[in-house]
Amino acid sequence: MNEFLEKIPKFSGKKIILLPFYLLSVMIVSLLVQLLFDILPTILPVDGLLGFFLPWFPVFGVLMMGIIAIFLVYQMWFHRDRLKAKYKQLSYQKVFLAGFGGVIVIFSIVIHTYIAFYRWNIGFWSQFPYSLFVTALNSYLFPITLFLDYLRLICGLFLALLGLLMAIRALFTFGFDYMTVIYLYFPEESELQDHKIYSVLRHPTYAGAVIICLGGAILQLTLYSIIFFFILYFGMLIHIHFVEEKELINRFGDSYKEYRKNVPAFFVRPKNWGQFFKYIIGKE
Repeated sequence: MNEFLEKIPKFSGKKIILLPFYLLSVMIVSLLVQLLFDILPTILPVDGLLGFFLPWFPVFGVLMMGIIAIFLVYQMWFHRDRLKAKYKQLSYQKVFLAGFGGVIVIFSIVIHTYIAFYRWNIGFWSQFPYSLFVTALNSYLFPITLFLDYLRLICGLFLALLGLLMAIRALFTFGFDYMTVIYLYFPEESELQDHKIYSVLRHPTYAGAVIICLGGAILQLTLYSIIFFFILYFGMLIHIHFVEEKELINRFGDSYKEYRKNVPAFFVRPKNWGQFFKYIIGKE
C-alpha cells in the first residue's frame, strides 16, 4: 500500500479518503445505469418496433457499461508513453483514476448479475416474450425443478465464495502495488512473479471476477444472467488478449506465447484442482 501511495502524492494525507469516495460513486452510478436499462422495458410503450427491442434493453445496459469499463482501463495502457514523457514520475497519478474507474465498473457488472430485477414487476416479466428472458432455465425440466433450484443455489453461492477468496488471496499474494499495475509505469520497481498459481492460471485476479460472475449467472440461471456473464467474460478476454498480454509478449517474447498455450486464463484444468485449492487456502 505504501508503494501505491508514493505514486499518488496528490492524494497524500487526509485526501486519500477521496479515493474510496470516488470508487463508491463510480460503483453506484454504474449500477444505477444498468438498473435503469433493466426497468426501461416496463416503462416504455410495447407497441411497434420498440416493443421488439425492449427485452434487449437490460443487455444493452450491461454491454454499454462493459465497453466503458474496457475503454477506461485501456487508458492506462494506451497513454502510458505519452504521459511518462510529459509528466515523468507523476504520470501514473494522471491516469490511475480512469483505470480504477474501469475496474470498478467491471465489478458493478459482476454485482448486477446477482440482482433479480425482474421480480420488481412480476406482472410485466411474466408476459411472453419477456418471460423467456427471466425464467430460470431449470424450470423447463419439471418435475425436478425444486431439486435443481437448490442445486443452482448451492453452486452459485459456492462459486461466488470461491471467486471472492481468489481475489483476496491474489491481493495478499502479489501486493497492492502489483494489483494496481504500478509496474506498468515504474517497470524498474517491478519484480518477476513466479508464484505457483501461475502454473495453473495466467490471470488469477481476473479469474476471481469471472468466477464470481459465473456464480451469479448460475444462481439466477436465466437467459439474461447467462448473457451478462458472457459479456463480462468476452470483455475480459478482449482486454487480456489485445492489451495486457500484448504487453507481456513484448516483454517476454516467444516464451510467453508458449506459456499462454499451456496455461488457461480463467478456469483451472481438472488435473490442477488440487494445487489450485491449496493456493486458495494458503498452502501454496
